[in-house]
Amino acid sequence: MSLSDNLQNLRKIKNMSQEELAEKLNVSRQAVSKWESGNGYPETEKIISICEIFDCSMDELVKGKITEDVKKEKNEYDSVMSKIAKSTSFAIGLILLGVSIMLTILGLAPNEQAEDQYALIGVVMILIAVAFAVPIFIMDNMKLENFKKKNKTVANIYSEEELDSGKIKATKFIALGTALILIGVVVMMTLTGLNVFGEDSVLPVASLMYFVTVGASLIVYGGKQQEKYEIEEYNKVNSDEYKDVEKKIGSICGVIMIIATIIYLIWGFIFNSWNINWCVYPVGGMLCGIVAIILKKGDK
Repeated sequence: MSLSDNLQNLRKIKNMSQEELAEKLNVSRQAVSKWESGNGYPETEKIISICEIFDCSMDELVKGKITEDVKKEKNEYDSVMSKIAKSTSFAIGLILLGVSIMLTILGLAPNEQAEDQYALIGVVMILIAVAFAVPIFIMDNMKLENFKKKNKTVANIYSEEELDSGKIKATKFIALGTALILIGVVVMMTLTGLNVFGEDSVLPVASLMYFVTVGASLIVYGGKQQEKYEIEEYNKVNSDEYKDVEKKIGSICGVIMIIATIIYLIWGFIFNSWNINWCVYPVGGMLCGIVAIILKKGDK
């Protein structure tokens, strides 16, 4: 296909008028019309600007074949990433819900002698939650990997309106999730300060964890939705160089979270510190984040 056809298709896929493109390129609408009809040809400087606007290479623009297939690819990409955002946030919420229920069960223990039995029931609840969540993580990873194999790169064909609207919605989810967690902290402090359930009760922490369950799920969902619009990052991460880094991060984080779980169980059963040992999971998550930052930065 010629540049004229590719330019016209890219503009239509982006839902951009000739006037809007002309304004971005600082040319007249008639100039854009001539390029699309094949009666004119843009200067090299303008071709470079067009490539930047539509996030495509010069070869794709001048010699490639940009058709509605690109739009189909976009819809598939959008669908895959949106489904993964929902299922991942649900799986994380499921695990946190298991922790919340475990703390609630422990807090309902009638006496110290019954605490170990109640704690065991609580741990079983966590394991059940993990048993349901892990397959979701595995299926999400398989979906993404299958899509990546078929689509090494994705054209950035979201319109500016879609990008702005999508990022605003994602930010709202993150803000709401953060607010819920802060409300949970206030509720926990209030229950503790008023000594509603007794000095050593873990029920105030359990109440916080229910807020964290919903809040963290919303934050993860919002973050995943924001990530969806980072097409350039997707293309970079999907390169062969980054795949090795991802494998290293996954392996190290897996070990970190296994160690966190072992510490959690030992700390709980041996030292009977169920009211505080849950903090190993946020610490493990932060360590995973630090590992990811260091390895990705070192790969640049």
